[in-house]
Amino acid sequence: MAGYALTWELNLAGPWGTVAWVVVGTGLTIAMGAGMAKLEDELSKSRTRAPAVPLSRTAECEKCKRYTARVHAQGKDCGGRTTSTIGVPALVKSIPVTVAEGLLLSKGTQGLLNRSQLEIRVNVIVQAEKYIMDGPKVGGRLREKSFVVRGVRGGIRYDVDTYGDGPSFVS
Repeated sequence: MAGYALTWELNLAGPWGTVAWVVVGTGLTIAMGAGMAKLEDELSKSRTRAPAVPLSRTAECEKCKRYTARVHAQGKDCGGRTTSTIGVPALVKSIPVTVAEGLLLSKGTQGLLNRSQLEIRVNVIVQAEKYIMDGPKVGGRLREKSFVVRGVRGGIRYDVDTYGDGPSFVS
């Protein structure tokens, strides 16, 4: 669905634009699905079956580390309240979240938005993705960052949140 959301503007070009939207949107959606499947496969290969680790976080307990990233749209147009959100589930890992994973979270969230929700956030989505990509290569994002749509009511924004034991969005 994200491929269709990214190419929705082709519909404005008339009947041939709609045909192009279907073809290009389908191709992008399939490509993103394949990318997500490959990413999940790589992540599952990197996981090992280790014995249970203690819940306390000590210097010896590297497996206890947690890194979380979440990208979501927020505002009244997402459910009737300014605190309403739409987005893919947060990514929780034992290693820092990469830039590519952060961008996939953003694309997934865009795929969940309807046309008007996406249109109103188009500029702040660009800012949010730039924020994800422009951090230090060792990861420099550890906080909540909101990109607010100016000039409209209802708390409409696009948020990038990172939590955990260290910075995320490493290159």
